[in-house]
Amino acid sequence: MKKTLLCILTALLLVFGCAQAEERTNEMKLYGPMGERFDANMQNWLLTAPYHNPGMVQMYFRRNQPHQGLVPWYGEFSGKYLTSAALSYRMQPSDALKAAGDYVVSQLAQAQDEDGYLGVWPDSQKLAGKTQSGDKTWDTWSHYHNMLGLHLWRQATGSEQAAQVLDRAVACLYDFYITKEHKLDEDKDGTDAAIGHICALLYQENGDERCLALVRKTFDTFAAIFGGDYYNAGLAGKPFYKMNRTRWECLHAIQTIKGMYDITGKESYKTSFANIWDGIRRYDRHNTGGFSSGERACGNPYDTRAIETCCTIAWMALSQDMLELTDDPYVADELELATWNALIGAQQPNGRSFTYNTPMLGDKKASAHDIVFQAIAGSSELNCCSVNGPRGFGMIGQWGLSVKGEDITVNYYGASETRLETASGHAVTLTQSGAYPFGPDLTITVSAPADYTGALRLRIPAWSEQTSVTRNGEAVEGAVPGSYLAIANVHDGDVFRLTMDMSLHFWQGNYELGGKTALYMGPILLACDQRFNGGQAEELPTLCLSKLTVAPADCPDTLYPAPYLLVQISDGENSLTLCDFASAGQTGATYTTWLPTLNELPILRESGDAVIFNQRLPQE
Repeated sequence: MKKTLLCILTALLLVFGCAQAEERTNEMKLYGPMGERFDANMQNWLLTAPYHNPGMVQMYFRRNQPHQGLVPWYGEFSGKYLTSAALSYRMQPSDALKAAGDYVVSQLAQAQDEDGYLGVWPDSQKLAGKTQSGDKTWDTWSHYHNMLGLHLWRQATGSEQAAQVLDRAVACLYDFYITKEHKLDEDKDGTDAAIGHICALLYQENGDERCLALVRKTFDTFAAIFGGDYYNAGLAGKPFYKMNRTRWECLHAIQTIKGMYDITGKESYKTSFANIWDGIRRYDRHNTGGFSSGERACGNPYDTRAIETCCTIAWMALSQDMLELTDDPYVADELELATWNALIGAQQPNGRSFTYNTPMLGDKKASAHDIVFQAIAGSSELNCCSVNGPRGFGMIGQWGLSVKGEDITVNYYGASETRLETASGHAVTLTQSGAYPFGPDLTITVSAPADYTGALRLRIPAWSEQTSVTRNGEAVEGAVPGSYLAIANVHDGDVFRLTMDMSLHFWQGNYELGGKTALYMGPILLACDQRFNGGQAEELPTLCLSKLTVAPADCPDTLYPAPYLLVQISDGENSLTLCDFASAGQTGATYTTWLPTLNELPILRESGDAVIFNQRLPQE
């Protein structure tokens, strides 16, 4: 009888999962520079990685055979790949990508153990074992990424096989941690507790009590193992870098707090999560939009240690949750900053690789250079960042545009075409064109059924002090920096034109970067690349901030890859040619985003040590 009931429950969950996949999905085609990067990532990574790196899935079949030494987190690679593939598929469905993702799922299904175990370690090392070198395996962490990828793939494609593999993985973790009462994260840094996040998502979707038990186990772990108790520390307003464990992996565990808010509606969860997010943004988010210094929070955004791509992706995932939680346009500003700078700045333009470290100053090396120790025969291109960086492109489909009822919110600006479906079934297409973010102008054209009359909410960036908006040539009033401009009764054929304030704004440095300044045009961080400045990127002239002017700079036709933005700044005595951060260092040149300056302008500080980045330079 119990087996019959279990089979019925499993079948219902599978049907529900498939129904979820058939619900409204916003498809989004990117054009311009971001479209080029998305397409390169699709063609040269997502469609090829599982086939060119068969060890990604074949290692599961060999786990009980003698094989090469694996890094403790090797099992995460397939899950991170699936997550990236699922998010990109939701934006731009294709038969080729579905075939690649289904292949990975099918291999995981065949390799999964009878007890639901979905890892790469021998029976003697499952979930709580050690590697050949004596390090504890990150086996539960790998299950988290596999489960998240399977969950998103099922949602995107309706894959029944993904649902079945996922359900068995839940059973495995439930048996190990709840029935057998093993501890989470003992002597580790937040990797096990990440399962609370995926389990919270699954409980919201299907009410599986096993998942809720694992979520509760995660909260018990916050207090018992971490010592810092993220939930209560966040509730008290304690910055993340002052908590007990501050490695970047903990951000995925912290996503469980937002999950608990979604499950319970309890405001204290929202407050705790928002406080933790804000503390990271204020004290540990670098001028590139990237997060982490040496793979952890340290309370100093001027720290020049490595800014790991995985850490930035985790920060963007946390920010996506924050935007969903608060509907705050300032959070969308943060996602825009990270996407146009840290994300595409980490990607090689041909889409073949990402950096491990995307520094504020120095040079950019493919992750295969810095963390090649993660590669083995059969997966020579794989490492944590190469499989995780592509997720950032798919995330644009999560935060870029959203629908609530009949109203549409636009957070992502850039050449694109997005097809959406409102709550009542209206099919609406928004087409964006223009130079933004490498120029001030953007046009949004609406295509909708004749009876559509919803509202369009336009994000007005906090850095754009003077934003002009027109509707069919008529001025629209009320564009306030750091807010949404809601325009009612939008109709088919409406054309909206936005002109952003792209004058220079800046972030003055502190601590080890005192006496230096980072410059921005709109959301784009500017960089001094030695290839544009006679080979110089160090020992630069000191610029007078109050006298700076900016003008377009000529780019030689023979230059490859050409920068997206090239300008010349001058204070009347000294001048430099600066490019966009994404283009800096792409030829192997050294660069810096921190320029020596006479900081005679007042520094505006927030509470604490962080300096705000959107103080504006006086304009002539």
